[in-house]
Amino acid sequence: MIDKTIYEKLANYCAYQERCVVDVKQKLQKLKVDKEEFNAYINKLKTANFLNEDRYVKYFVAARTKKKWGKAKIKSALCVKRIDSSIVQKYLDDIDVENYEEQMRLAAEKKWKTIKGETLRERKTKLMRFLLSKGYEMDRIVKAIKAFE
Repeated sequence: MIDKTIYEKLANYCAYQERCVVDVKQKLQKLKVDKEEFNAYINKLKTANFLNEDRYVKYFVAARTKKKWGKAKIKSALCVKRIDSSIVQKYLDDIDVENYEEQMRLAAEKKWKTIKGETLRERKTKLMRFLLSKGYEMDRIVKAIKAFE
């Protein structure tokens, strides 16, 4: 049985910002709803188009790309949210490659100026770790680091 006030809270929660099923389940737990009722609320939110994981992934990828996250970090974050990997891959493939590589190159240049190390190899290793932590792919990182030789 769907409680009208709880449903309204969930609808407002989803209307405020894009949410995924995992977010809604966490909210339902906070609202002390029985786990057997979760699917009823989730299905009603999906039917009313308050909850749409495809739309969620689209905005998540766009927002994290603006924050200069790499594809690996975005994919990992969405994996934690238990989003279908085919949806994730669809939007990761839509990322503009030239802009993405330029963004990584600029981040590498900015970080390179601040890295301290006794040898060139040590500095390159630190830069590589930094770029990996940002979620960029190893093959792109290796190409970017060659520019500092």
